[in-house]
Amino acid sequence: MIIMKNEKNLSLFIFFLLLIVSIFTIAPSNAQNNEFRLSLIVKNLNSPIFLSAPKREKLIFIVQQDGVIFSLNDDKLTKVLDISKKVTHRGEAGLLGFALHPDFNKNGLAYLSYTMGNLTSIIEEYRFDKEKNIFDKSSARLIYTLSQPAYNHNGGMIAFDNNGYLYASFGDGGGANDNYGNGQNFDSALGTIIRIAINYDKEAPPFSIPDDNPFPNGLAPESWIYGLRNVWRFSFDGDLLYLADVGQEAEEEINVLEAGAASSGANLGWPLAEGNQCLFDKLCKEKDLIWPIKTYPTKEGCAIIGGYVYRGEKFPELNGHYFYGDFCSGKIFSLKYENSKVSNERDWSEMLGRVDSLSSFGVDGFGEIYILSLNGNIYKLEQNK
Repeated sequence: MIIMKNEKNLSLFIFFLLLIVSIFTIAPSNAQNNEFRLSLIVKNLNSPIFLSAPKREKLIFIVQQDGVIFSLNDDKLTKVLDISKKVTHRGEAGLLGFALHPDFNKNGLAYLSYTMGNLTSIIEEYRFDKEKNIFDKSSARLIYTLSQPAYNHNGGMIAFDNNGYLYASFGDGGGANDNYGNGQNFDSALGTIIRIAINYDKEAPPFSIPDDNPFPNGLAPESWIYGLRNVWRFSFDGDLLYLADVGQEAEEEINVLEAGAASSGANLGWPLAEGNQCLFDKLCKEKDLIWPIKTYPTKEGCAIIGGYVYRGEKFPELNGHYFYGDFCSGKIFSLKYENSKVSNERDWSEMLGRVDSLSSFGVDGFGEIYILSLNGNIYKLEQNK
């Protein structure tokens, strides 16, 4: 900017006036924009793939794909279960999911989802001995089995909703283009999320089918929604279910739908559609499908990693923001979903960096966010001091 000599004093006065105004108007806004970082809390693990914790407790469980589970308490890492001899750890197979019972603090029950032997997906119940800080192997109870035709698209995520029903995701069977024809087949639990009620009376069958499942008398009565390729992580936020379905070669996608009866029988489109694009059905937009709230091109990453809506206490400005990432790019993103609209989209990679081989997100007993890498590291989202 050029300043004429006879205007110099006036210009300097205006400059300092604007500077003072900026201090009082900009500084408070910047103070609310907290700077965050990823703090390394554990390293040198063997393919950590999930993290969970009992509510309001410092205890954290860390799950490895090879079938080993650790507890982390006050920075002390302890092996609490090893079922590696039963687990088939190969490709996308292995110990893939872990869910604590809603009343875990009272009953100590936890559920594992893994593939074993001749590629069978297993859901198994174990009881945790708090005094010994170990899962009792003798307490193992088989809950559910499902044959898998391939080593990929095994899904494996499990979680309880607010009503105590257990949900589990299984991929379409593997290969490309829905090779096994399960995506639109409600008679198979492959390509679906199932929904079951655990029976705790050991004299009764291990689970029952909720009456409001879409086809409680069908060939796969446990199937709740279908049209999925390979959901890699879903999570509940109140009565909403956030799920990330890995794309084939066009789009990665995030879907949000109501839990329970409200979404029974929902069709998420695969392979009629991939993301928002028609794939095997040019008229897919005319079908009664559930469409994603968010997509991004697969070429910008390779596989979406679903996460959690932040409900922690440390960072109120992040309340309601859904965190997710991508396995190949290592980028972490977030968005807010309210009133059927997406807002506050954010790419965190410039601030947090990238996490190589990002495998999963997790939350501790107080709702704080963790990020896992298959390379062996676990990070916690924290604020710079």
